[in-house]
Amino acid sequence: MCGIVGLVNGHPVARDLVAALRRLEYRGHDSAGIAVAGERLDTHKVLGRARDLSALVAAADPAGHAGIGHTRWATHGRAELRNAHPHCFGGVAVVHNGIIENHAELRAALREAGHDFASETDSEVVPHLIAEALAAGADPLSALADVCDVLEGSFALAVLVEEVPDAIFVARRGSPLLVATGDRVAAVASDAVAFAGLPVRFAALADGEVAELSHDGLRFAVQIAEARAWSAPPVAAGTGAAGGFAHDTRREIAEQRAALEATATGLAALDLPGAVRDATRLTVVACGSSLLAAGVARDAIERATRIPVELEVASEYRDRHAAPAAGGVALLVSQSGETADSLAAMDRQEAHGCPTIGVVNVTASAIGRRAAGAELGVAATKSFTAQLLALMTLGLRMGRARGTIEAGFDAALSAALDAAPALVEAAQAAEPDCIAIARRIATEGEALFIGRGAGAALAGEGALKLKELSYIRAEGYAAGELKHGPIALIREGSPVIAIAPGGPGLPKLLANMSAVRARGAHVVALTDAAGAAACRGAADGVLVLPGASAEEAPFAAAVALQLIAYHVALLLGRDVDRPRNLAKSVTVE
Repeated sequence: MCGIVGLVNGHPVARDLVAALRRLEYRGHDSAGIAVAGERLDTHKVLGRARDLSALVAAADPAGHAGIGHTRWATHGRAELRNAHPHCFGGVAVVHNGIIENHAELRAALREAGHDFASETDSEVVPHLIAEALAAGADPLSALADVCDVLEGSFALAVLVEEVPDAIFVARRGSPLLVATGDRVAAVASDAVAFAGLPVRFAALADGEVAELSHDGLRFAVQIAEARAWSAPPVAAGTGAAGGFAHDTRREIAEQRAALEATATGLAALDLPGAVRDATRLTVVACGSSLLAAGVARDAIERATRIPVELEVASEYRDRHAAPAAGGVALLVSQSGETADSLAAMDRQEAHGCPTIGVVNVTASAIGRRAAGAELGVAATKSFTAQLLALMTLGLRMGRARGTIEAGFDAALSAALDAAPALVEAAQAAEPDCIAIARRIATEGEALFIGRGAGAALAGEGALKLKELSYIRAEGYAAGELKHGPIALIREGSPVIAIAPGGPGLPKLLANMSAVRARGAHVVALTDAAGAAACRGAADGVLVLPGASAEEAPFAAAVALQLIAYHVALLLGRDVDRPRNLAKSVTVE
């Protein structure tokens, strides 16, 4: 979480830094700030959004040609102005992503040496330590390298030093950081979108590297990578609502057809390594919506491949003691490709010699941001359905390669994947009905989502979307678990959303729907043409979505769940694009 940007250019950089921060704001929006180097360090911060920083910077009009900026998601210290980055001390300004695990010990030692601190953050120890090293005679690059040696934890750092007003000093351990160079311009950022519009090429700073960025390019104090993969920056994504929609989130719901079509194109040339074709089990490691997408796809993958698919929460799996089973393959699913817990889980798998594959949405991946496109809204929408398509496609290809998929299921799954782009577009026609459902949820202030099989994972995603966007407490359950405790929550008028497509599992789900309805719940079934007649007898409302099979149903249902959550949030006056306490990319553990 949190966004870093830094720029060295031949003209004042302050406004360019703010523009880049607005593109990075999906990574955190509790506060924003910049520091530029001219005759002195000039720092400007606001509590709130990067757009609020624009007026402040425009009025001050700083003249420095080198600067750093940060948009924050609070970890150490509340969302208060004193905790906003950059943090400055002794002519040193620092922006930091990650966590300094030994900050308390370092702070105590610095206090004993006479230092006072202005914030509650772990990050503030870094400029103090660098200033100490500079005072002892070190040059800025060496000072940063020495400080990195005493820091414990993960970090991406960009540092500005008043005495060197035409350079930025950078370091990385664990947290992602990119560097960019061009003709008399250099930059650093936590995401390539910050480089949009700059005449540069960018590459990843390797883990453990410490470098200086200036008009002359890169100079290393610690260099790990002998060669780098340099890329052109992405085309700038809009920072505000576009295409006639009021919010980025709603626009991105509408963009799902294009996202799925591009994802399918990106997967057309998918080549499975032998270890994947011959795997005896798949272990999916993910967080949040990515884990739920895997849950929706699990049945299709198991049916196609005839091997078990295990779902693991990344933050828990990374600390497990049992070694991965021989012959298994780990599947890491992450929208950003930066999720700290998923990366740690990948390290664990690889340490045991277990092959790993990734389903991510990043520029460098084969099915990356060129496929699903940058997603500005914090809540996953098109990345969820794109992951679902990718995972089902992987199952289909594995089943064919292994010779385990039955012809009838091959045809059904292939047809569903082909139909998915049209389904997510057609499902938007249900928006008026979704608004009606949203009104009841907003009034009651709660919701329970239920389903069976893939529908149980979709129920979890529906509840997660509602929590993320509206801040309403919601639960998603496998419907068979209701009688083991959750049914106690049902009261007169409780909204219950059932993911109820036609198919073999529907009769049992109808019984669950009848049970909660008998206890006063208001039940709405999200179904298809095959399930509509049966659902009408067990539900108070029936929303018939497009789709002709169980394999097609999740794509349309996902859109309906997104629209319900979106409209509940609007009715309650929430900021749907930047929900409180959330950031798009979770790069801290």
